[in-house]
Amino acid sequence: MVHVIIPRKEATAINENPGWSLVYGRRKVGKTFMIEHFIKHDIYFSVRLDRSIFCRGFIVNHMSDLEAFKDNVIGLLENEKTVVIDEFQRLPTRFLEDIAKAHPRGRLILTGSSMRVSLEILGKNSPLLGLLRPFKIGLLSSSDVLAVMGPKIGDEEAVRLVSLFMDPWTIPFYDGSGFIEAVTKMISFVVNGLIGEIFREDQRELSNTYSSILSLMGQGYSDHREIANILYSRGMVGSSASSSVLPYMKNMQTMGLLEKVGVYGSKKEYYVISSFPMRLYYYLQAKYGFAEREFEYTEIKPTVEKQLNLGIENTVANLFAQSLKGRPELLKNSEREVYVLITVRNKPKLVGEVKWGKPRSGDADKFLKKVNDFSCRKILVTKNMVNTDKIDVITANDLVEMAKKMV
Repeated sequence: MVHVIIPRKEATAINENPGWSLVYGRRKVGKTFMIEHFIKHDIYFSVRLDRSIFCRGFIVNHMSDLEAFKDNVIGLLENEKTVVIDEFQRLPTRFLEDIAKAHPRGRLILTGSSMRVSLEILGKNSPLLGLLRPFKIGLLSSSDVLAVMGPKIGDEEAVRLVSLFMDPWTIPFYDGSGFIEAVTKMISFVVNGLIGEIFREDQRELSNTYSSILSLMGQGYSDHREIANILYSRGMVGSSASSSVLPYMKNMQTMGLLEKVGVYGSKKEYYVISSFPMRLYYYLQAKYGFAEREFEYTEIKPTVEKQLNLGIENTVANLFAQSLKGRPELLKNSEREVYVLITVRNKPKLVGEVKWGKPRSGDADKFLKKVNDFSCRKILVTKNMVNTDKIDVITANDLVEMAKKMV
């Protein structure tokens, strides 16, 4: 197993915020690790499922009396201390109302991972509305991962696996050749656990509608209109209009489960599952009934490898979008498909293609023919250098060096 610590850009912004902060996002993205290691604080409280309080600091180790806990937090804030309350959404609303009275003294940092954070704590009836600056914590960025993992495991291996590593729970399990198989066998437990936790915090189970949306997206559906039609035909929503599923998808976007991808040349946007391991789980579930039976990894290995190659395309697009301060988009129609397309102020800045297998001599020419109407930089991403003067060839080493300059 490899032991690495990947610094997060979000930590700098939180440390520089002089007031109160809300740090939120889905589970297993490293919020707690970031706060413990990178955020300056005086005391750290964690609220457990049974509402008992675990404390790592200078007061006590356990508190079951919420009134005493509340008084301690208020006292710390009034003494200008920085107080962290992890999984604060497990506390009753009245507790938050009393804590709010201490504002703006001290620095309060609340962290949470349930849907309640996005739907209620940031809502108009929240006692903390306007008192907290929100910081959404998502997956690790591809640049941060490549800059750290490239020197540790090799540039080519880091690029191949970066889409897995961006979900930080996978990193400690890296052991070389058996890593992909191990993570693949774990994802059904991890994904079901973290998704269920998000909704369980609100005393509700993951509904059939949410589950069905994620399942359809795992099968490759990304247009909310198509998803609405399918769910309507199953009697799961009351209308075939996209408005019947958009609230669910926007909720999942807020929590970092989904993200939007623009479609070049139109106002249309698609939703995709943000996490590659989660995306892989739902794809394997749709294709193999992956969670319901025992399987040999050799049976699904070709599918997993193919999906990993698609993950490299996402990595390249995100990396160049970050570098160019642009927006990743896709172009997909009956005539052509382009998955690496970066626009800046709606104008193409870069188009590219990933050929991660053995490159062929005609790859560059075929791609250039496909994008000959684009007046911007054109790149071909490969494992090894291809001799051509017609296009910029980008190797794994180039991507890692690029990432290092961005951190």
